[in-house]
Amino acid sequence: MFHRSEKEFRKVLLTCITAISFYTGLAQDAIFTDRPNVTDAIALLPKGTFQVELGYFRESSDNGDAVNRTSPNASFKYGLTEWLEIRVLTNYLESRTESQTGEITDSGMTPLIFSPKIKLIEPRQWIPAVSLATNFVLPNIGAEEFQNDHLNFGYRLLLENNFSAFSWSHGIGTDWDDDSNATWAYSSALSRSINDRWGAFIELYGSFGSGISAAHSIDTGIVYIATNDLQLDTSFGLGLNDIAADFFVSFGVAWRVSLVQN
Repeated sequence: MFHRSEKEFRKVLLTCITAISFYTGLAQDAIFTDRPNVTDAIALLPKGTFQVELGYFRESSDNGDAVNRTSPNASFKYGLTEWLEIRVLTNYLESRTESQTGEITDSGMTPLIFSPKIKLIEPRQWIPAVSLATNFVLPNIGAEEFQNDHLNFGYRLLLENNFSAFSWSHGIGTDWDDDSNATWAYSSALSRSINDRWGAFIELYGSFGSGISAAHSIDTGIVYIATNDLQLDTSFGLGLNDIAADFFVSFGVAWRVSLVQN
């Protein structure tokens, strides 16, 4: 059951499609990032390149009775080899829930995530580029409210086809929690360039698993390549069923530098 009326949803979707309807191509060798969409970048950083991605994320549900904010959505990345990228991710989370008994608020650092990404297949004609992003959530790190007691593990198999006018990328994988319960996650994103500095995307994503209710959402956003090594971005999204957050918005920045002397 949609949170928004069908008419409103169609209007938002039409706006998203219009936003990605133009194409001339982003600047070559420009920075590329995992943010702001859910589907991670399939390409790996060049060897010896360091990149930091930071952002602000806010989601709300139940007419604002439940609000989560995260910042700085920090991701530190380094191209170790041509086929291996090392990522370390962390966050500061503020969670507020209104109930009949009062307001419940939790805040603090989330667990540290060690996330190697491995290149598997180079693209060729209709064969997509394929990478594997792994996530190791370290135990007993962060605020007590958000800690996991054991090493949690997850992965995303990432695939991307680049066509003349757009790119189509996907992510599918599983996360296991402290009780070894599995949650499946998926995402699929269409991306296009507006000109050599602006790009846009629209994406469908969600999660499901045994014993949990499925959540499905749609989001869209734009990126601005200020320089070849600096990106600004923003995105927003809507929940497609009662379990997903009603609405979210994000803003972010990314910067890279080569640590290898030419």
